[in-house]
Amino acid sequence: MSHGKQNHDAVVADKAWSIEQHGLDPIPLKDRHGTPKDLFKMWMGANINYVVVVTGAMAYAQGLSFWQAIAAILAGNLLGCLVVGFSTIMGPKTGSAGIVVSRSSFGQLGSFLPKAVSLLSALSWFSINSVVATEALEAIIKMTGADSPLVVWLSLAIILAAEIGLAIFGHATIIAAEKWIAVILATLFAGLVYFVYPHAHLGQALLNETHHATIGTWLVAMGVVCSFPIGWANFASDYSRYFPVETSWKKIALFAGGGQFVALTVCEIIGVVFAMAVGGNLGYDPVSQLAKFLPIWFMVPLLLAIIVGGIAANVPNGYTAGLGLLALRVPISRVASLGIIALFTLGFRIITVYYGSFYSVYETFLGYMVYWTAPWAAIIAVDYFMRKGNYNPADLMKWGSGDYWYSKGVFWPGVVAWLVGIVVSIAFSNSPVYASPLMTHYLGWGDVGFELGLLVPGLLYYVLAKKHLAFVGGAKMAAAGRSI
Repeated sequence: MSHGKQNHDAVVADKAWSIEQHGLDPIPLKDRHGTPKDLFKMWMGANINYVVVVTGAMAYAQGLSFWQAIAAILAGNLLGCLVVGFSTIMGPKTGSAGIVVSRSSFGQLGSFLPKAVSLLSALSWFSINSVVATEALEAIIKMTGADSPLVVWLSLAIILAAEIGLAIFGHATIIAAEKWIAVILATLFAGLVYFVYPHAHLGQALLNETHHATIGTWLVAMGVVCSFPIGWANFASDYSRYFPVETSWKKIALFAGGGQFVALTVCEIIGVVFAMAVGGNLGYDPVSQLAKFLPIWFMVPLLLAIIVGGIAANVPNGYTAGLGLLALRVPISRVASLGIIALFTLGFRIITVYYGSFYSVYETFLGYMVYWTAPWAAIIAVDYFMRKGNYNPADLMKWGSGDYWYSKGVFWPGVVAWLVGIVVSIAFSNSPVYASPLMTHYLGWGDVGFELGLLVPGLLYYVLAKKHLAFVGGAKMAAAGRSI
């Protein structure tokens, strides 16, 4: 039987609703299964959620007209999802987690910094999404008359148990669950549109629409939209690593980026309509705004949809964070790493309950993520095509020797290009999170940190690395083949 024709139930090591047997180790050829179409369903399920609706509202709240907001959503998601698509193609070639590919372009030791930042990113996404799901469950419990301070902690315990449980089951279970979650959530979010749309007075707003933001403001809004898919880039190959080695990279990029693009675009347009209905801003508690428009009988199923959507988005975060701990050479099992993640999330929730608001934390976090992720994604994508997709999976796992030890564990072209990319991203940023003096006092327009944060490090890496033996000898390595 061809490995490409196996289904998830045919592989004992990665069977739906059984605990995945592999950790960070490259997936053996005998356990390879699945097709790129699985990614479309997975990314749809992971991205139909209320946090995405809030992101669309945030873009509109920058001061755009309706059509400007729609254009920003389309352009931002096209660019962001394209990056995610190209960040997914390494999975079949390495057989390991997405962040592990950093070892080929940064060196084993040099990759520790992006891997540490990636782990923090995954932990933060997991914690932030848990807040939204927890707030929705709190609202349902309080509908029963319970109003104890313990409600928030009971809600968090239930949400965490569901998220960590699914993450423990692992890859095949996540793929299987997400496709059904996508259908359920799409139906319930359609109901949200039905009830909110009349309050948005969209037709009247379009007829009387005279305010149009400047191109600079539009670029800021597009950056807000871009930030969401970009935040998934370092996770992307985690869900393609089981595919057969020969799987088409073009199909992988298309289905991964395409599934995410559809889900994000639809949910963010809903967010624009919702923002118009409430007057432009969802405030610091976006869940509580729902009660203004929805009949009580629909509130419960929609709140359940928010809970399920939050869990669906968060399980991949927890799964990736677990692999991220292993990538830092922490000597624990994948299951044990998820316990550490649960403790981190509990600490994050305590901070948000007593010392801050979700909305401001989330907005700030989204802005900062693009500064490091875009340069990293550009470098690993350029590295992939420079080496023509040829990796040595065994050496990716070696320490102190092998193809990816380079100069005392560091591949300087990758490290230098990445750091320069971060500096460029910050210098040309003009976002709600950070507006650099260069953009505000000298150039005076827009936010192009994302675009230049991709272009500059990608080109710099190519120039610095192209004469290295790793790429000059690429054809020889391809002819020699590989073993996984």
